This record gives sequence, structure tokens and C-alpha cells, in this order.
Amino acid sequence: MYQKLGLAALALLVSSVAVAGDQTLYKDLDADQDGKINPEEAAALPALNDQWTVLDANADGMLDQAEFAKMEVKEMKEVKEMTKEMEGAVSD
Repeated sequence: MYQKLGLAALALLVSSVAVAGDQTLYKDLDADQDGKINPEEAAALPALNDQWTVLDANADGMLDQAEFAKMEVKEMKEVKEMTKEMEGAVSD
């Protein structure tokens, strides 16, 4: 039981840091501070480049905060899935 609580606490901590960090990350990536991330700015984060066409929903060649948030949601889902897998491994 304590192991499950520990895993849940770890997942919560990781997800909280990820969301807070991504808000800062967005501002850091937006080098020209125009409120959008262009492809040159995105080059600083390879994972962002890999997902560019999926994230750029309106195909304007820029990522606004809402489009960038899609990556945050995906990361949160991945953390939750990883936590479930870890919980399964602990209970086995």
C-alpha cells in the first residue's frame, strides 16, 4: 500500500513540475517574445520539432500557447500511463 502511495505521489510531483516547467519553457522558447513559437525557436527542443505538424493545428507555421498545450496534455497522459504500469509491476 505504501508503495502505491509513493508512486502516486511521485507521479503527482512529476506532472506538477512538468506543467509548471512547460509554462516557463514556452516563454523561454519564444525568443522574440511575440507570443508564438516559430520553427527556428522550436529547434531548441527536438521533441517539439518532431511533433510540429501535429501541434500546428491551424498550419500557420507558428505555435501559440494553446497549440503548445497539446504537448503538455500528451506528456501528462504518458506520465499517467507510466504510473499505471509501475503500479502493476509493484503489485505483482
